[in-house]
Amino acid sequence: MNIVAFIPARSGSKSIPGKNIKPLGGKPLIAWTIESIPANLIPRIVVNTDGEEIAEVAKQYGVEVMMRPTSLSGDKTSMLEVLRSEVAKLNPQPDAIMLLQPTVPFRNSFHVKMAIEMLRSSWEKYDSVITVERIPEKYHPMLAIMGTQGGNQMIFVKLSGLWDKVKSLFGAKNYEGPSLTGYPISRRVTRRQDHPEAWVPTGSVYLFKTSNLKSGSFYGDKVMLMEVEPTININDPDDFEEAEQYLINKENGNNR
Repeated sequence: MNIVAFIPARSGSKSIPGKNIKPLGGKPLIAWTIESIPANLIPRIVVNTDGEEIAEVAKQYGVEVMMRPTSLSGDKTSMLEVLRSEVAKLNPQPDAIMLLQPTVPFRNSFHVKMAIEMLRSSWEKYDSVITVERIPEKYHPMLAIMGTQGGNQMIFVKLSGLWDKVKSLFGAKNYEGPSLTGYPISRRVTRRQDHPEAWVPTGSVYLFKTSNLKSGSFYGDKVMLMEVEPTININDPDDFEEAEQYLINKENGNNR
């Protein structure tokens, strides 16, 4: 199974300027991902970026760089769009792609190895492997009540005439009927013990067949889930501070 490790690293982060090369624990953020890849299992590592500074840092760590066109560098561009365009440029075409996001720095190399073995041994049956973490019971999706997208709608407790005053001040709207979504309340399971198991992707490892990109999803139809411990995913300054504190605690021999 010929695999390419594909690291997407866009330069235009708004939440943390220069995020992908911002120093974390004495080295650029992207370096944590590069160094988590077992070279004996994935000899070809490609950093796909639109930023010259990111490209230079990636080259310093000895990996291949693929410059992404500006048309695929907007914050509204989907990962599927990037993968479809950029993976098609790889020569030769790999059997599988391991998508590794640099915003997940503390990836366990053992999980990378396990994902490869899982897909290799189940190649005829499955299309991809992703790492997931279990959703805590109080956040179970069957308990969620969601508002519709769009607008600045807000939910307030309606307390007689006070509600009308709040609405006039904040422009809030009542959520009624179909504007509240989620699993239908009338069909919800009341006993938590009866809730189905639920997970959310950790973002640390996505391994999939290259041929999946011809469809509408890089996951394919048959996905294997590898449950792992929760990890830090850096999306905003608070996450970055958490990552720095994690390293300090680790150096001092403390648990996170």
